[in-house]
Amino acid sequence: RKTPNNPPKRFKKFYPPPPPPPSLNIICVILTEITISDPAFGQSGLFATQHLSPGSLILPYLGEYHPGSGPGLQNSDGYDYSKSDYDLWLDREGDVAVDAARCGNEARFVNDYRGVPYHPPPPGPGAKQPKQQKGRPNAEFRVAWDERRQERVMSVWVLPEGKKGLNKGVERGGEVLVSYGRGFWEERRRGEQEGGDQEEE
Repeated sequence: RKTPNNPPKRFKKFYPPPPPPPSLNIICVILTEITISDPAFGQSGLFATQHLSPGSLILPYLGEYHPGSGPGLQNSDGYDYSKSDYDLWLDREGDVAVDAARCGNEARFVNDYRGVPYHPPPPGPGAKQPKQQKGRPNAEFRVAWDERRQERVMSVWVLPEGKKGLNKGVERGGEVLVSYGRGFWEERRRGEQEGGDQEEE
């Protein structure tokens, strides 16, 4: 895989945390089965165990590194990376992607925000109850630089506050949600249509 010796300036750094005291809980997300009305009902999602501040790192996205295009998309054991729902570009210019379908960490369970109802935090004293809003992402995939490993890594971050300061992070107990992007869902629909056509034949 192609990895520069020094991180490009556009990459945000994150550092391995120092060893914590035994009593300090550094786990900021927990893997939980979804049991409410949700597109991912019966599956698992990532939920915050504490308030996650805007712009903060949640966890790296680990998996298998592989060529992002060409013959390298099919492994020697017959596995096809192009059909994986857990495959993300790490470096398009270097033709490197990371796939978490067969190995990885908790980040592979982060869900898309579409169809998930948004529950605004309770208003302060004397304030009006906010209107129910459509679901929206509160986190994003972002390429960062790992000082410990000296390489680029894919990772999951809380969305920044934004110019208007509207994003307040992820509340304790809230689900970490990203946007898979339109391309993901278009490819998913295309695959379902092709599968239906084959069944009809």
